[in-house]
Amino acid sequence: MVLELYIDWISQPCRAVAMLLMDNNIEHQVHEVGIMKGETKSAAFKQVNPSGKIPAIVDDGFQLGESHTIMRYLCASRNLPDHYYPSDIKQRAKVDYWLDWHHTNLRHGSMRLIRANIFGPIRNFSQQTIDELRKEGDEVLKSSFSFMDEALSSSNYIAGGNQLSIADIALACEVTTLPIAGASCEDYPNVQAWLNRISTEVKSWHQANAVMDQFIASMKK
Repeated sequence: MVLELYIDWISQPCRAVAMLLMDNNIEHQVHEVGIMKGETKSAAFKQVNPSGKIPAIVDDGFQLGESHTIMRYLCASRNLPDHYYPSDIKQRAKVDYWLDWHHTNLRHGSMRLIRANIFGPIRNFSQQTIDELRKEGDEVLKSSFSFMDEALSSSNYIAGGNQLSIADIALACEVTTLPIAGASCEDYPNVQAWLNRISTEVKSWHQANAVMDQFIASMKK
């Protein structure tokens, strides 16, 4: 059976999974689920992923959520090239480190700004709440980018190694979404160089980011 992928193209984790699938020619069927439309909370979608979050996959009846877990699963179940998720236990641990770090650092800061600048006005957050979210988001992103910039000063890839890993894809998708939240990595040259490198090496980069690019462009009008 064809793997089924449930995503919203604006979502950073969704695009990361889609890129891994497309770059490795894994046959799949896309089901678009709108976050802003509340479709992830529908009874129908919760039959796919009870947590009501995307991305999610159904692979021959096997249901799975959480983007990093899905990416690890795809690497193992489709026997993808070793550089994505290395078999060497120490190099794999480095990839896992950055995937885990991502949740409570880069993504944490990014989501605080998205909540403040995108969801805040839509959901009528108080100005105090918006200000607090912005302050936290700015502080976390500054710390996160400084840490990444230092790590990338001695390596072309976030987890080291000679080729990109799923950690590069996951983090790069987060960074490239930051203009939606009113942020960027322009003050961090090593992060910028790394992002340019990943955007060139991921063959499906522009295809997967097309909807998000259109959304960012519409915000500038």
